[in-house]
Amino acid sequence: MSDIFICYSSSDRALAEQLVQRLRSAGWSVFLDVQTRVGERWHKAIQREMDAARAFVALWSARSVDSDYVLEEAEYGKRKGVLFPAFLERVEFPYGFSRLHTADLVGWSGEADHRGLEQLVFALRQQLGDRAATATPGAATPSPPVVRSAPVLAAGQTFRDQLRSGGEGPLMVVIPAGRFLMGSPADEPERFDSEGPQHEVRIAQPFALGVHVVTFDDYDRYAEDSGREKHADQGWGRGTRPVINVSWDDAQAYCQWLGGQTGTAYRLPSEAEWEYACRAGTSTPFHFGSQMTTDQANFDGRASYNGSAKGEYRQKTVPVGSFPPNAFGLYDMHGNVWEWCRDSWHGDYRGSPDDGSAWETGSSSDRVLRGGSWFNFPRNCRAAKRNVFAPDNRYDNVGFRVCRGAPIEPLPAAPLNTAPPKR
Repeated sequence: MSDIFICYSSSDRALAEQLVQRLRSAGWSVFLDVQTRVGERWHKAIQREMDAARAFVALWSARSVDSDYVLEEAEYGKRKGVLFPAFLERVEFPYGFSRLHTADLVGWSGEADHRGLEQLVFALRQQLGDRAATATPGAATPSPPVVRSAPVLAAGQTFRDQLRSGGEGPLMVVIPAGRFLMGSPADEPERFDSEGPQHEVRIAQPFALGVHVVTFDDYDRYAEDSGREKHADQGWGRGTRPVINVSWDDAQAYCQWLGGQTGTAYRLPSEAEWEYACRAGTSTPFHFGSQMTTDQANFDGRASYNGSAKGEYRQKTVPVGSFPPNAFGLYDMHGNVWEWCRDSWHGDYRGSPDDGSAWETGSSSDRVLRGGSWFNFPRNCRAAKRNVFAPDNRYDNVGFRVCRGAPIEPLPAAPLNTAPPKR
């Protein structure tokens, strides 16, 4: 049985086989239908492989989007929640697949450093874990998609810590170490003076950040266990929507409770960690480029930025994960809700740390927020934009996400529960 099942058209076999080699070089086992043994009923072999696969990669091209076989296989992966599509050609999305973030392999000819390939491999690493150091190419190495017990987790891996009161904490992803330019350049449209001077920051150790902001589901569990007040949802709904009307003090209390529940130190991210994670290797105003539309984030779409198209103004939060993630696997880094950071407010970056740590010295008791919200114009949702509130302020467009420092070691937990005639 294989880790990855490839859904493709026979007209794209050459590229599909190159992709298989790249994925196998990462240590994963991959099934391509040409592997069906002579004398074996191909439809039974394919069904068996689809049942066992922990990730499906659908390769969209003019031929594959018109193939019933490819669409059926891709739909199977989508129902399992493990479909990772990629464009080989500029084609319209097949019906029912347009809301899935899709890697761009248009023009790819097998090179290892192609941006679209890197994004696809990163996403698969989040799902399958990193096998490169331990696996034999082509050999199946099953493991759960979300790691719950490991010595030290690698960049891109996700995990949840078990709560002593029952259930699990927020889904976390490991962010790699690296360097970046913090703040905005002087020529970035609609920048603020507080975003400068731009300076290099070195993140020396990996850290873990919440894949999503803390939701009402997460926060209500804390409120029930600690006897705290449940915060109002403005009538928009609870569940997987971001918890709102939380102060910096509330967020600190939640992190302290989460640490006590898991036996490990949770905290708010530093302002530098937040921006580094948001950018995910990019230097543009948004992690998806120099413009932003309401198909990419939840903000006041009545205004445009840098020539982008105007869009809708939803006037409220939306459930987390409603838009595509960035290259680090983080959702909603732009818009939806402002996110509290650990740092005290300073009017600019003169004298700021260059090691990614929180800047907590100074005379101000106010705290930093990042990311913008459903209420804000796009200029206020840029990666470099900084905001400031008093630590006891509560608003319906403010939330937070949690962070863990290195090393990333989740607590031990109990085991959880010849080609066929097609295409």
